[in-house]
Amino acid sequence: MSVEDRRRYITVVSAIFEIVQPLLRTMLENYYSNKGHGSLQVFLNTQLVIHILFHLRHRKAFCCEDNLSCRTNSTLPLIKCQWNLLYTENAGQPCHNCHCKFKANQVQINELDTTLASLILLNCCHLGPSEETAVLKLRRYKNEYLSHSINGTIDETEYKSLWTDLTTLVLQIDSTKQKDLIRIEKKTRDEGASSRYSTDVNKNQVGNFDF
Repeated sequence: MSVEDRRRYITVVSAIFEIVQPLLRTMLENYYSNKGHGSLQVFLNTQLVIHILFHLRHRKAFCCEDNLSCRTNSTLPLIKCQWNLLYTENAGQPCHNCHCKFKANQVQINELDTTLASLILLNCCHLGPSEETAVLKLRRYKNEYLSHSINGTIDETEYKSLWTDLTTLVLQIDSTKQKDLIRIEKKTRDEGASSRYSTDVNKNQVGNFDF
């Protein structure tokens, strides 16, 4: 395995952890704040949001309060641990499979990883076309280079194209991130820093999947 190929991989993954993930969290926080929701918990507890997310987790369920908007997804992109992070079943509700049985937890925005933050943004927020495209592509890069990476390397040709795209997408959402991107590239060129990042990346890859 080439040391440089590994370093390029660490640079990309570091950008995902240090820039993309906080950026998506901030997008979500700004969205629900601008809609007048004082916290993530309040936003998640709105009927529209809980109904959408409920059907991203539960298949073939029909809700008593809004059965006309119920939908069955061929896949369930919201996995059990993500749903349990966001919601708790209300024991006082009738025993039928409906979103009215659940209430939002006191989850904090910094508890959402890239996958979960992007899922909520794409399904529960009204994004503009360019924002939606950017979030979709950033989510895809996270899945390709963190969740599904086999050998943890990126060759020079692939890196040049990928880093250009990654930079463009990040700056499209937040034009102030240019210096942060440059900082990460410089930091991961340092052998010691790259070694430490490699350890952190290996730890964070455990349990990180695409849904």
